[in-house]
Amino acid sequence: MSNPFSVRWLTGWTFQTVLMEGQIQVEAHGFGICLRSPLRQGESPVTAADRLVFAEDQRRRALHKAWLRGERLNELPEPQSLAEAVPEPAGEPVPPLASLSLIKVAA
Repeated sequence: MSNPFSVRWLTGWTFQTVLMEGQIQVEAHGFGICLRSPLRQGESPVTAADRLVFAEDQRRRALHKAWLRGERLNELPEPQSLAEAVPEPAGEPVPPLASLSLIKVAA
């Protein structure tokens, strides 16, 4: 394996194995950011690279979805003022909760 290396299915990313802080780490460069993660026991550098980019992709997708939800909240119509509100028709009065029993006794 050469250093730096690339993974076929992760276009736009280059990876490098580095010895840092007494550990072997995989460093990923791509799309203007640099990510680093320690190599786990029994894990190959390619698997670590895939795990590292997958975690970043999940984080970015979650942030994008949260941003879209926020945009949709901004597009909601303004609530009506109370002066324009239509009163609800009067129905049966609701009995107080103290008089209601949740236990049914068979007769």
